[in-house]
Amino acid sequence: MSIKDELLKFRTKITGTDKEESTYKVDSSKTLIDLDAKVDEYIEWNFENMVKGQYTDIGEYHKPIELRNFIEKMAVWYELRYPDYEINRIMHCAGQEGIKISDVMFNSNNYINELFDENDDVRAIDWDEFYNTHAFIKSLPWEERYRFQRARYKDLVYLDPNYTLHSPMEVERKTAHLHLTPNGFVKEAEGVDCYSKFKVTNEELKGMHVKEVVKLLKERGITLPSDNELDATINTTEKFIKEKEGMLDAVMYRIIERGGNRMGPRRGFLFAKEFGRNIDIPMMYAIDRSDPGLRLFINDYIKAGGSKDLICYVGYFSRTNKMKKLDTISIQELILTQNNNAATFYTPEETALHQRLANAIAYQVNQEVVKQEEVKKLRLQRKI
Repeated sequence: MSIKDELLKFRTKITGTDKEESTYKVDSSKTLIDLDAKVDEYIEWNFENMVKGQYTDIGEYHKPIELRNFIEKMAVWYELRYPDYEINRIMHCAGQEGIKISDVMFNSNNYINELFDENDDVRAIDWDEFYNTHAFIKSLPWEERYRFQRARYKDLVYLDPNYTLHSPMEVERKTAHLHLTPNGFVKEAEGVDCYSKFKVTNEELKGMHVKEVVKLLKERGITLPSDNELDATINTTEKFIKEKEGMLDAVMYRIIERGGNRMGPRRGFLFAKEFGRNIDIPMMYAIDRSDPGLRLFINDYIKAGGSKDLICYVGYFSRTNKMKKLDTISIQELILTQNNNAATFYTPEETALHQRLANAIAYQVNQEVVKQEEVKKLRLQRKI
């Protein structure tokens, strides 16, 4: 691909001039929009799937409260890590305060000044790196820290643990089992060949994921009992993953809601990138046409893998009530209509891109002219 093609491709991605069909459109009439309602929805799911029937009445009452408090704690941690003036410094959207969080914590801190001299290396520490995710998680008590554990499949699972023996010959059927890695892959299978009447061998299951094992057994006509431990460990692990993913999404919702129309979406965007959340969500709530940094934010979103087809809510933070119907607008339309600032339509990056594109096209045209002149010379020489 030539430099011209590469620049044109990048320009198309930024400006959204291609006509691909959208896969990111949002039907606001069918989608839960209110961010606090999204948090409530997750807490309700968590109660129904992870709490109900697992605790005493007192536990069932307190667990949702504890979860809500933790979601709030994590949102506040991210605000402390990235105060408004730092968010504005990273992704401009308002007048910039002169204060810097690293200076506050390491240069203007009396405790630091009493322990270290003015040239000590501690003063070069970046606060956001110092108060990083790993440090935050390690500082939590166990009842909150466990929420970040990786999901692990059960290491030993039986195909039919409660089978009633009718003869000694059926021992292998009752004891057929798999040894799994924490990620759910089969390290070893025992008794599965006998259990399946040799439709499946122990050896062929090695290295397969437990989900694929269940699928293979079904394809070969082998029905597992409802209380088999393969399905149980799959369901338990998937619920644990959903619990963790949902919790992180709920934190992102609170970060966006707490931060307001400009800081909230930007801080949520940083959180989404760091924790692998959907970057579409903070962008959807960021549309404030008076925001002087909106065009820059859109470019950051596109460069992070966002889509020009994303449909965003207009004026979410200027609602007079939660039931108010919101207008929507696509990123593509914003790119085509939103000025960078009062003086320029394009951002400096886009202006530089256009200049590079123009230079590349001019260079290519010049090369074509030179090539044509050389061809004319060769033809004249042949005639002579």
